[in-house]
Amino acid sequence: MANPVGRGQSSSQVSSWFPSTNTFTPSDALSTVLPHGLKLKQTIRNTGRVAIPTGVTFVYAIAVGGGGGASVISGSAGAGGIAWGWTLAFSSCIVGAGGVAAGGGFTRYGNIIAGGGQGGITTVAPVLGGSANGAGSGYAGSAGSTNMWALPLAGGNQGVSSISGGGGAYSLTANGQNGGSGLVGGGGGGGASGFIGGTGGNGINILTGAQTIGGTTSGRGGGGGGGVRGDGSASSGTIGGNGGDGGGGGGAGIATGGNSTGGAGLIYLFY
Repeated sequence: MANPVGRGQSSSQVSSWFPSTNTFTPSDALSTVLPHGLKLKQTIRNTGRVAIPTGVTFVYAIAVGGGGGASVISGSAGAGGIAWGWTLAFSSCIVGAGGVAAGGGFTRYGNIIAGGGQGGITTVAPVLGGSANGAGSGYAGSAGSTNMWALPLAGGNQGVSSISGGGGAYSLTANGQNGGSGLVGGGGGGGASGFIGGTGGNGINILTGAQTIGGTTSGRGGGGGGGVRGDGSASSGTIGGNGGDGGGGGGAGIATGGNSTGGAGLIYLFY
């Protein structure tokens, strides 16, 4: 295994956050999330068995939870969580699916766990996220999300940019709120009659540093947030845009049939 992190060494190769800036840049993605000196060996998209070569006992994993999906007349959905670091090699994994008008599924490989994005909600009640994911948003907003230790660190609040962007709020009187940006973007909120929905938040391709773009809006529906592998979909009239591949949050829909789907989760393995 190339360039292992030895006992007692200082290293950035664990999930971390930058509270002084509340932003996550392409430079951060490449220097902090990606492991040093290792090659990407596997991209895993489905729950099941994982084939690890004989002799490999530790791997570096990046896990992305499924993005949340938004239901009709709700706020938009939050982005899937993302977690990274070293773990013992395991022969099985769980990969979270994108939520369909609901929260996304969590992703796990070994002790690396990323929560699914919150689905859009139809009330103003607080909705907390899971493992550093983006919060789903309601009519007037929702509470922030938490990480897996119940600390309000890396998941975006309503429309807030963070590691995983929060979903933008639905508006009764104006344009929908834009989704939050980060490594993964949250969905855009729905707009009031005579107004337009919010655009999806932008994400970052963590393998290249290139930005993934949140979906635009052509009506009252909100655009989907950009994932770590693909752009969010644009809304169409009252139909919310789907989240981009790799955890993007779905945009808010307005009329029957306007539900959106979050971007599917994934696992990257390096060794």
